[in-house]
Parts: sequence; C-alpha cells; structure tokens
Amino acid sequence: MKSVHIVGAGVAGLASSIRLALKGYQVTVFEANDYPGGKLSAFELKGYRFDAGPSLFTMPDYITQLFDMAGLEAETYFQYKKKDVACNYFWSDHTQFTAYSDRHLFIKEVEKVFGEPAEKVEKYLKKAQKKYTLTHSLFLEQSLHRFKTYFTLSTLKAIANLRVLELPKSLHQVNQENFKAAQLVQLFDRYATYNGSDPFQTSGIMTLIQHLEGHYGTFIPTKGMVSITQALFDLAKKLGVHFHFNTRVHEIIVENNLAKGIHTSTGFHPTDLVVSNMDVYPTYKKLLPQHKAPETTLQQERSSSAVIFYWGIEHTFDSLDLHNI
Repeated sequence: MKSVHIVGAGVAGLASSIRLALKGYQVTVFEANDYPGGKLSAFELKGYRFDAGPSLFTMPDYITQLFDMAGLEAETYFQYKKKDVACNYFWSDHTQFTAYSDRHLFIKEVEKVFGEPAEKVEKYLKKAQKKYTLTHSLFLEQSLHRFKTYFTLSTLKAIANLRVLELPKSLHQVNQENFKAAQLVQLFDRYATYNGSDPFQTSGIMTLIQHLEGHYGTFIPTKGMVSITQALFDLAKKLGVHFHFNTRVHEIIVENNLAKGIHTSTGFHPTDLVVSNMDVYPTYKKLLPQHKAPETTLQQERSSSAVIFYWGIEHTFDSLDLHNI
C-alpha cells in the first residue's frame, strides 16, 4: 500500500485525506496546531463561542459528496440548512437592501430599493449564470496546471464563448454598464471580495460569483461552521487516516523531482507522495527551499486580507441577520 503524507489539517487537507484514503492509500496528516481545521476552527471566550475564519457557506454538495463516496449518510455527521436571506446591506444614507435567496424576491427587492427594471436585473443574472455554466467545470473540477485541461470539450466550449465571459472588462465596468444605481453597482462589485480581488481590476467574468450565491443559495451548519471541520475530521479517522498534531513540518524532501518524505519537529518521515495544504507561497519558500520555485506565480500580487473582530454582545438586533454589510 502506497503512503501519503499531508502537510496541514485544514479543510482542504482533510478533504484530500478522505479522497486518498478511499483510493487505498495509507494517509498520515501532520499539523502544527493541536486541533484540525486550520482557518476553519472555533474558540470560546467569556461565555461566548466564536467560529473562527470563514462565515459564508455555499455549495454544501462538495462536503456531502465526500460522505457519499464513503458510502455513509452525511446527515449522520453533518447538518445544515439553507438561509432565506443571504445578506443584509446598509448604507450611510439609511438605504437598506435585503438580498433574498429566492431569485424572484431578490429581483423584486432590487426594483423596489434601487429602481432598476426587473427585466434588466433578470438579464444580468442570466448572463452570470451562463458564465458559470461555461466555466465551472474548468475552475472547480479540473486542474489548471495540467496541459490536457485546456483541450477538454468544456474548455473549448468556454473559449468559443469568450465574448460572453467579458474577460477584457473589469467587474466594475460590467456592473456600471448594466445598472444606473450606484449603490447596486457597489453591491455587485462586492462579490470580487469573495476571492480577495479588486472589482476595478478583476475580470468581468466574476459576475458568476453572484450566480453561485444567488442561484445555489447560502447555508448555515446547525452546529456552526466548525462542524464542517469536525465532520470531515471524524470521517477521515473512520477511514483510517492518522493524525499527528503539534507537529510542525520543516521541509519536503525531494530527490530527482520526486517527493521522498518530510522533515518535521519529530524527525524524518519517508513516504511515497506528499500533499501540501499550506498556501502556495509558504510551501515553496519554507518547505521546498532547495526546489526551484515558479517565481512568476509567486511574485503575483496577493489577494486582500481582512481584520476580524470577535465581539460578544449581550443583545439582539432585529435588523441584523447572519451576514450584514
């Protein structure tokens, strides 16, 4: 049986461990922290429990799919529900907008609050849907680092529809061309932040993110975001994945362009394959110091970061929902 060592027990590391275990590999995960989940964790402070990291949950099928692959009922490990309201928006001039998950209600709310014709909004959303339909398999289900990816039927179909994708235009430009209401343009510009982009620089193809949220909806795990981590961790252990916590990986050992093992705080661990769940930049700079790095990629501008405050407030606010901007 071939062995795989995974660096990091973040959500992607957990998901990778599950898929590899199901393929028959002997999987071991090494994690510097004393808990799984990486950015998707939780903590308690003075009687309050906080989910740390991401708060927006979309496309739950990618979680439940892992349980289906293992022949298990996802509901036994993980429960969630769809939200009726994706987000509430507030402006300094007291304008308020409720982004309903229901498409019809969303369009009616846009018409009521911003005065944009329903037909225009519908046309915008349909075009965003087409962008998603043309490209989702390329970006979500295939590796962009494999040459053959660019010669699949789905890729060629996307290339044939380049005009629809609006690649040369910025997201802001596309939104401004479609709507007169500045606040609505600002609202749709915000979807660039979902992948840390700038709406004035990122491509107009990114209107598809609104479709992803608006069409498929936003969800909330009934036991908090950290229950995603716990469910995947429990599944991985059930499949025989081994975990070493409080174990920092110092280097991935490569010989003749093949990974041979990892050096950790507890010594050397040989293996047949290595998967790094660290971000690309620290993987090359810290774990592969002897390996030639793709400098063109690593020198690209970083995505935006966020400063997060965790406030425990002994009060409820009727005007607020789970997500508010």
